[in-house]
Amino acid sequence: MTIDKAALGSAVRAVAAAAHADDVAALYRAVMPPAGTDTPPAEAAAWFGSLVIHLALTAATASDLERGCSREAVSEWIGEVLGPVPTPALLRAEDPGRIDHVEAVSAAADCSRLREHAVDLIRVGLIEPDEDPDQRAVDAHCAVTNDKHARIVVMAMLGRLAADPGGRG
Repeated sequence: MTIDKAALGSAVRAVAAAAHADDVAALYRAVMPPAGTDTPPAEAAAWFGSLVIHLALTAATASDLERGCSREAVSEWIGEVLGPVPTPALLRAEDPGRIDHVEAVSAAADCSRLREHAVDLIRVGLIEPDEDPDQRAVDAHCAVTNDKHARIVVMAMLGRLAADPGGRG
């Protein structure tokens, strides 16, 4: 499958706009392949994989981080932009009647794991030209591309980290 670069660029901008606007419905529309639900599974996987990489590269460019910077520097930048990873106590406090401790601990662990995937993906855009991607980046790409929940959450994170196409921040 050949990915339409114009469609991919439009999708990156749409994901960033939806993420900056906290518009979940627009985010789901933005990540869809051009042929929508009629896209064969192999082509959809290629689309999602390409979109994740392009979002990560866009976020890396928006970061103003130096090429070759440490994983910790990327993680700190993400923390500055997105805020800290929520703790189980913060998640439980949002709706204590509905969210029990076990769910809160699991959700906090998921948030942390997905944030780490975003760190590893962004680092792909920050490696030196003669450097191979870290195995963690390859693993993160596979994990995100193959898990629907991880894919939409990480794409939303990367969209928030990318420059706001509407110029609002």
